[in-house]
Amino acid sequence: MNKFTAVAIAVLILCFGGLVLWSANSRTKKMNLGDYDPAIVIGADENNGNIGDHVRGKADSNVVIVEYADLSCPGCASLMPYMTKLHEEYGDRVAFVFRHFPLQSHPNSRSAAAAIESAAKQDYYWEMLEALYENRSDWLVATGQERTDIYAKIFKEIAPDGNEEQFRLDMNDSDIEKKISFDYNLGKERSKVSATPSIFINGEQIDIAGDSTSSEERSFEDVIKDVKKVLDERLKGVEKKE
Repeated sequence: MNKFTAVAIAVLILCFGGLVLWSANSRTKKMNLGDYDPAIVIGADENNGNIGDHVRGKADSNVVIVEYADLSCPGCASLMPYMTKLHEEYGDRVAFVFRHFPLQSHPNSRSAAAAIESAAKQDYYWEMLEALYENRSDWLVATGQERTDIYAKIFKEIAPDGNEEQFRLDMNDSDIEKKISFDYNLGKERSKVSATPSIFINGEQIDIAGDSTSSEERSFEDVIKDVKKVLDERLKGVEKKE
């Protein structure tokens, strides 16, 4: 190998290495979560995989209730029916938003979140969310192909006319992974979520745990009473202006 050839090869290696490093950095560039207000409905953009907040009720309502939850969390599962009833009561007066907050201690939480987002691509987001909570014991400790098969079975039950093959493909969609990570990071960094479930109304956190010095745990009935009180106060202020 002559001197010129060796130099040329070295230049090519440096260029290629620089390209790989640039590519890796461009993929891992930290998003600026300070640009987002977690108290409002967030639309689709590149950072969340072009998957905005899923909303029940009135998406442009001035009163927004946000729940950060983990699909494996037993408390989140217990709270779900109460949140559904709350939506039925307030309807289009309030925007109800669910955001993913998968805890690292729950290995199947991210895959369950992906199953919900996969179902959402066929307009079955809320149905899949409720069904996964209702059938939580079926998939909680499942792994690999068995876990995917369980998710697909649940999807077919709530969406008999849905495309199961597409559902399975979408489970591995990189945009869905972006969405789940976005929700989690938004909750952790902007809303300072440290446990699930966590509920916010127009950015104000609702006390779920109660007084840490008390030996009595708060029931979800008590939590929902507090939620309704805040909702009514916020709605009263909005409706007066209107």
